[in-house]
Amino acid sequence: MTNINCSAKCNYEQNGKCTLNHVGVTSDVMGYGTDCAYYTPKKEKEKVKPSSQTPPKIQ
Repeated sequence: MTNINCSAKCNYEQNGKCTLNHVGVTSDVMGYGTDCAYYTPKKEKEKVKPSSQTPPKIQ
């Protein structure tokens, strides 16, 4: 197992380390302007909008 430091906002970055556990053929080695051929940008999590409805009253 390798220990690769990573500071990119990537799907494989976790706590400053790369968690990618397999390698493969890449078609776009430097397409995102990073130093990593396997960089995959993290998707922003959708924020849950608070409900405008009032909760039902308990009797």
